[in-house]
Amino acid sequence: MDPIMRKFFGSYSLPFRSMIGGTLTLPSGRQIAIALLLGTIFGLMALIIEPILVLLGMIGLILLIMTFIAPEVVILVVLCLASGLVPDRFNPFVDLLVGHAQVSDLLLLWLLFVVVFRVFTDKSFAYVKSPLDLPIILLFGAVLVGLANSVARFGIEFSHATFEVRILMYYLIFFPITNLVRTRSQLIRLGQGVLAIGLLLAVIMIAQSSMVGLTSLVDNWTVSVGEVGEVVRVFHPGFPVVYMVVIAQISYMALNKHERRSLSRWLQVLVMGAALFVTVTRNIFVTIAFGFTLLLAIITKSERVRLMRNVLIIAIIAAGLISLLVIFGRASEILDYSVTFYERLKSMFSSDIFEPGDTLVYRWEEIQFAWKQISEHPILGIGLYNPYRPLFFPDEHPFLRLYIHNTFLSLWLKTGLLGLVSFLWFSLVFINRGFREWRNVGDDFLRSLLIGFTIGYAGIMISNFVAPSMIESSSLVIFSVILGLNELIILNTNQAKSDKNMEALSAFQSMPARE
Repeated sequence: MDPIMRKFFGSYSLPFRSMIGGTLTLPSGRQIAIALLLGTIFGLMALIIEPILVLLGMIGLILLIMTFIAPEVVILVVLCLASGLVPDRFNPFVDLLVGHAQVSDLLLLWLLFVVVFRVFTDKSFAYVKSPLDLPIILLFGAVLVGLANSVARFGIEFSHATFEVRILMYYLIFFPITNLVRTRSQLIRLGQGVLAIGLLLAVIMIAQSSMVGLTSLVDNWTVSVGEVGEVVRVFHPGFPVVYMVVIAQISYMALNKHERRSLSRWLQVLVMGAALFVTVTRNIFVTIAFGFTLLLAIITKSERVRLMRNVLIIAIIAAGLISLLVIFGRASEILDYSVTFYERLKSMFSSDIFEPGDTLVYRWEEIQFAWKQISEHPILGIGLYNPYRPLFFPDEHPFLRLYIHNTFLSLWLKTGLLGLVSFLWFSLVFINRGFREWRNVGDDFLRSLLIGFTIGYAGIMISNFVAPSMIESSSLVIFSVILGLNELIILNTNQAKSDKNMEALSAFQSMPARE
């Protein structure tokens, strides 16, 4: 147990040791008194206010305590809430003096507070340094400058401008990950949790495509394509989690030498691939193709053979499942999705892509307006929540005047040159460290996460020239989590290597001298 929690709850800890380590001991008198006191308080509160609010308060209190016991669990809860796995009604906005914040925002702030509190109050808690620390701090500093810029120079209302602050603030979850997750078992649980969240999101996306009534779970819209009818295009705001996880799983199939029967993993990759397929999103599949090709290029021949064997088996399973769907009368839906996807891919290589009405035309117009503003304000930009263009058509949503389909221009526009440079700085350092260190990781699972997330991040950076998932609400959080997770894997590996060298040196020094 964490030393701080041990001081508070006493030396005997039934609730925590039984949950984490499996050792059952009798509770101390202090623990019994605390339990009775909390039970009485929550019971009285349930008589005064809504029981559901009391329940949420209890869950919140548990999460606050878990930050000291199992911080990886709280980090995963933040990922669940912020990526949209849990519907927004369970992640409501709370009115604050400086604006609005969701529950996930408050949990993130609590995690950051615990890091700072432990660093300054606990002598045994050493701050974990990383090459990514400075650029991430500089990015958030640029965000605050963008906030001040929009309010002071352009007259944007402070509470409105803080909307984008709370989104970009999620890059700071890097620090709780690298500083609060201290053991290898916590690291593995965090990695497994990310994979599980990606799979759950994929299941929800597939369910949405089959049952349109699940609109409370995901955002969706209908796309009409030529003469093939209509398909439900499912776009879950957290779908980049699925993308990152499927790349990591593919990497694991190539690198894992010990797994003989991989049916569950084959099915997981198949489910996540199907979930990305129903998005009918061109840039994601181009990015996956890029990542797959890059992985093939950097792995050994035996790993390449292992991966292609797994891919072949997945293709056979997919063919069997499609045959079953055809038998049960779902052939038209499969055909519609296939034709829709084919048409969208084909349009990328057609001159029609530059016709009025195509999305790339809108993107080009956005770039022209954004570049005009950047040319006039190259150093500080125009600040947060500040419209950079007029409406393109009368019924266009006003919020789109703030939105640009290019992460790099958006950062430059809103946070100035410092924001763009710091973002590119930590991204390139992250990618470089991943490609340089992945072969040094001994554990197959952690090595697969490291190289899979590195490849996925490199690919999504290219995709972000046309789709700004790295700065969007719900999409951003997975990238900030893998920044911390990969860095933690590298730090853990280097520490283990250092400890091993120290043991070898100690053993050598303890050897008797030869006569």
